[in-house]
Amino acid sequence: SLVERHLTLDDFVAIRRRMIGIGSVGGKTLGMLVSRAILRARAPDLAARLEVHDSFFVGAEVFVTFMVENDVWWIREGQRNPDAFLEGLEEGRRRILQGQFPPFILEQFEDMLDYFGESPCIVRSSSVLEDARGNAFSGKYDSVFVVNRGSREERLAALLDAIRHVYASVLGEEALLYRRRRGLLDAEER
Repeated sequence: SLVERHLTLDDFVAIRRRMIGIGSVGGKTLGMLVSRAILRARAPDLAARLEVHDSFFVGAEVFVTFMVENDVWWIREGQRNPDAFLEGLEEGRRRILQGQFPPFILEQFEDMLDYFGESPCIVRSSSVLEDARGNAFSGKYDSVFVVNRGSREERLAALLDAIRHVYASVLGEEALLYRRRRGLLDAEER
């Protein structure tokens, strides 16, 4: 309801311009965008003094495509079983850390790198499940600082490694144990 009340068509167009791939964005991302829209409407003088965030958003379908194309999907599906949810974690993490992105997604990551130049960045999770009301996944998934220095190829490799590392943290034992305690093993995590 907050999204419907406060985000405009221009906001959605601006989000889409900053999206890599397609799909939903996570709760922290949405919260940041909605809070800025509320501030813009209720305290425009204050909003004008704040630096606009400079974020890109990786759509949830990029994660799903990556998992399917790198043969991790069925390992993830096996985690829905409370009797075997910790099985295959090392193999799944290995496949993620060695995984490849489709060419059309690589092009979008390259465009993002061109936009930022050699400015450092942070790759972090922002999923729908981890940010759902009543859940506190703080510290369960990784964030990775990317120095973003060197040749374009070196910078792209570091960015992709950071994304893979964040994706692999979804298969972390601590995160999965938390999901089990919260009754969320069967919930979709993107």
